[in-house]
Amino acid sequence: MITTKCQNFKGEIENYLRNGQNNFDIKIDRAFCSLKFKTWLCKSNIIKRDGYPASHILLILFVLPLLRLKTVNSFCNKKWHQWSVAGKDTFYRFKTRTYRWRSLLYKVMQEISNQLQFDQASIEDTYFIIDDTPIPKRGKLMENVSYIYDHSIGRSILGFCIVSLGLFTSGGYYPLDFSYWVSNRRHQKSPLVNDSDPRSISGQMSLEALHYTKLDLALRMIERAVSQGLQAGYVLFDSWYAWPSFIQAIGKIKKELHVICRLKDSKVLYEYKGNKYRLSALYQKVKKDLSKSKRTGLFLKKVKVTMSGDPIIIVFVKGYNEPEESAVKGKKKKKEPKWVAFLSTHTSLQAATVIKKYTKRWACEVFFKESKQLLSLGKDASNSFQSQVCATTISFIRYAVINYLNEKEHYMGVGPLFEELADKTATFTYAQRIWQFFKGLFQISFSKIFELFEIEDDFQSFIDTLNQSVCRFAPIKGCET
Repeated sequence: MITTKCQNFKGEIENYLRNGQNNFDIKIDRAFCSLKFKTWLCKSNIIKRDGYPASHILLILFVLPLLRLKTVNSFCNKKWHQWSVAGKDTFYRFKTRTYRWRSLLYKVMQEISNQLQFDQASIEDTYFIIDDTPIPKRGKLMENVSYIYDHSIGRSILGFCIVSLGLFTSGGYYPLDFSYWVSNRRHQKSPLVNDSDPRSISGQMSLEALHYTKLDLALRMIERAVSQGLQAGYVLFDSWYAWPSFIQAIGKIKKELHVICRLKDSKVLYEYKGNKYRLSALYQKVKKDLSKSKRTGLFLKKVKVTMSGDPIIIVFVKGYNEPEESAVKGKKKKKEPKWVAFLSTHTSLQAATVIKKYTKRWACEVFFKESKQLLSLGKDASNSFQSQVCATTISFIRYAVINYLNEKEHYMGVGPLFEELADKTATFTYAQRIWQFFKGLFQISFSKIFELFEIEDDFQSFIDTLNQSVCRFAPIKGCET
């Protein structure tokens, strides 16, 4: 289909939308307009020279989970022409193009940052959060798929590992960036890592997945976020990333950027009062000095030490329990350790403050859970790695936009807002199907009446008038972009 025809179709939707009420598709449409998606798509060079505009295709892919649909094929089979008349090949071609998805994600996040005035927030209450999550896949022929260890189930799975960077503010969590990481353990039928054009984001991610560790990927993402003008006072991550070289490298990116992380008992030595100790030995040295904190109800002890010559503080804690996402059926319940330790490069913080700040890291776990369950993160079944990158980017954008609406409308969380939007969509689809039934009934009735009384006028004008009258009161109207 050529662009001019698509413009007419788009214009009809715009007129259809302007007469509507404040409901689902108007909220999404207004968010796309206020966040300047068309502008950022063009500046990211995500454009189409013919056919449907990139903004139209992106919007349809964006709303699929809100329509309770898992795949593009499901959407096309339902023939919801009030949304789009594009065929499934249009969407598949769009997803496999070598577009600059990372650039689009950063531009959208910069616009959200400007509108919500992230730069006005206190630097002490703004955090970068590093974490990774496994994405299970069944397709052995997918590009770059490998065996990844999943800590939640205690075994390796076939799939991808996504390392993500998010920004936590007083308004919520916003995903900023992500990178794929693949292991050397591959299925014999799985294709080798696709070293495609490094000028595209999918090509860059293929090279990164092959040649960089998760620590390297995390550092590169923090550097990109800082270079894009996004600010934070702390970087939070769990014990897997708590290596001295990684912590020191973060300090070199920006002097004002501090680290708060959980520690593991490794071979790393900490110098305390002239002697060097491993973490467990240091705990034995100071455990008698633990005292109960009124702010947290935990037994805490703050210790000033040096690590590789740099001053840091370590907070030992008794009674700390990490929240769990959900119990896995058949899995033995994880035994909580008797004590845990946290590190902070900001040496003037109180022990209770370090614990309070570290708990903000859990927002990333919530993001992964909600994105997988509600926003189709990791659900794309295409063998193309470019399609996987596109699908992951759109999932991240979904979460950011819904959280943007959440902050604008003062909802309690992303989950309730998603459910409300999806329920309104269901109301729309049911009403549309009922109207289509009656519209067909009216067409048959008018044709028989005109034929019976030998009326030569065209009854289609009556149908059009009736359709316009009913559309004024329809619960959901359509989508603009």
